[in-house]
Amino acid sequence: MALLTRGVARIITSGQATKLVSTTSMKSLSCGRGLPLNVSRMASSAGGCSGGKAEMCQPSHRWFSTPAAESVRTAPAIEKARLDSGGVVEVEWSSGGVSSFPYVWLRDNCQCPDCHSATTGFRCVMIKDIDPSIAPVMAEVVDGKSIQLEWPDGHRSEFDWQWLQDRSFTREAREQRREAKRRKLHLWGSEQLQKLQPVDFEALMTDEMALYEFFNTIDTTGLALTSNVPCEVGQQQRLAERIAYLRPTHYGLHESSVYSKPNTSNLAFTGQRLHCHTDMPQYSFPAGILLLHCVKEAEEGGENELIDGYRAAYQLKEIDPEAFRTLTTTPVSFAMHGKDYIRYDLEKTRPIISLNAEGEVERICYANQLRSGLMDVPVERVQPFYRAMRAWDDILYHPDNCILTKLNAGEMVVFDNWRLIHGRRGFQGGRHVQTAYMDWDEVRSFLGVVRRERNLKN
Repeated sequence: MALLTRGVARIITSGQATKLVSTTSMKSLSCGRGLPLNVSRMASSAGGCSGGKAEMCQPSHRWFSTPAAESVRTAPAIEKARLDSGGVVEVEWSSGGVSSFPYVWLRDNCQCPDCHSATTGFRCVMIKDIDPSIAPVMAEVVDGKSIQLEWPDGHRSEFDWQWLQDRSFTREAREQRREAKRRKLHLWGSEQLQKLQPVDFEALMTDEMALYEFFNTIDTTGLALTSNVPCEVGQQQRLAERIAYLRPTHYGLHESSVYSKPNTSNLAFTGQRLHCHTDMPQYSFPAGILLLHCVKEAEEGGENELIDGYRAAYQLKEIDPEAFRTLTTTPVSFAMHGKDYIRYDLEKTRPIISLNAEGEVERICYANQLRSGLMDVPVERVQPFYRAMRAWDDILYHPDNCILTKLNAGEMVVFDNWRLIHGRRGFQGGRHVQTAYMDWDEVRSFLGVVRRERNLKN
């Protein structure tokens, strides 16, 4: 079967792994249906003026400029500002080009202390105090570096040129901002994980940039590995609290211990095989990050299967578009009930592959063992759904996609639970793995803070 990786070229880039601190030898195992497979160790301002209620007024239709603008032609500064009858201020830049800014938007975003809190960044103006048809009575260019507007009630607003350019409404500017915020994804197959090596746990505990690179790798590649983790409960909480905190679930407030238990309501707490899945598809908001810390490895078996769900989804889209459409549109119910830290009865219905507004793969929610037999679809859609599921399964377990690796005691793998599909081979002996979760909001907030404070690019 030829597996293709084209498509979504504008969001897929070749990424670099996190710094190599230690190395681990490779092993050779097999994945899926007995196919040969490589196994590797993974790595991982404006100022303003006085206040007042905004009211409507008809604009003037002329250009306002200042002689001082002539002296800043070499910099991206303002040449002229014009009140346009179409409800916008047109700003002509000294470097060329014109940008339009709606009157009501400018009034809503006035940066003066009465309208905007500089310390919190919060807007102080209430929508009820803004007339959607408001128009300024005067626009003035100040030293070629800002524009000042006067509103019908005498309120004055001033906007710096850089502040305006950063918020330009042109198509090009909006596309540039979207691209700057777009995650730089690196899709991978089984052969590429040989490049990923474990990061020393102590470095994550003491070096903020090592911590940043570790979680940035998870954001772009989907997973990272750390080694030399103390073989004691509580290490995942230590790591999480370097950034924020762990996500509570029905398993507990912090970490949960995964080992073979009698009379359990969860297949994970047995020695049986766990087929490839994402965690918590039965939740309305599944945890974004999963941490697995091996405290004691199994005497026999217990290998982990790891698959890039994004890559698999895009391969399905190219190889079998109809199956891809089926798995992005068919509602699937995932259900789980029992008792752990609390009694729980959870169920959520959603497609296996979720797309964003631009049609890009955003989230995988898949656990065949939790898939309910109840289907809310017409009878004629049932067989096509199973056909799509089979095509999806064939891609997941293909040796080009599926990595098989056995965690050693003292290793912790951390991965994107919305992307990485993982499984576990059956095992015998006293295997003990600690499981914990984090949410992407807190992790991406940490990444953003570090970028802002250290002036790093996304």
